[in-house]
Amino acid sequence: MIRRFQTGDGPGVRRVYHRGLADAGTDPADVPGNADLNWVEETYLRSDGAFLIAERDGKIVACGGLLVDGAAAELMRIAVDPAQQNEGLGTAIVDRLEDIATDRGCDRITLTTAGRQIAATEFYPDRGYERVATRETNGYELLDFEKAL
Repeated sequence: MIRRFQTGDGPGVRRVYHRGLADAGTDPADVPGNADLNWVEETYLRSDGAFLIAERDGKIVACGGLLVDGAAAELMRIAVDPAQQNEGLGTAIVDRLEDIATDRGCDRITLTTAGRQIAATEFYPDRGYERVATRETNGYELLDFEKAL
């Protein structure tokens, strides 16, 4: 089941996000700017954004956020528990977030992922995202993607 983030979901969201990073060889402590996961309601829900989670058997197994700035939207913190990958959860969350962005008047959506996140670097182009830039930050190769909505 996919639903909107609720008060109390924070620990489960952080667990899924950190497990996804660690599984791809990224130390979650090395990732700058992820304090938003401590403030999901303030960062996403009290703005024009959104934050969704997927649950199985009462446990959070995937998540994803959306930030909106005028006609542009940005996917944030898309993560699927490694044990649940390749079951359509990431696709379902991204599809729902894209629909929300379209409903909010956005005409494009962007995201950034690390090059070592192989599953992500293959997932997004398969869904129509085009790689528009590559840069290095803190020893990580970061890939910027964009898609017209």
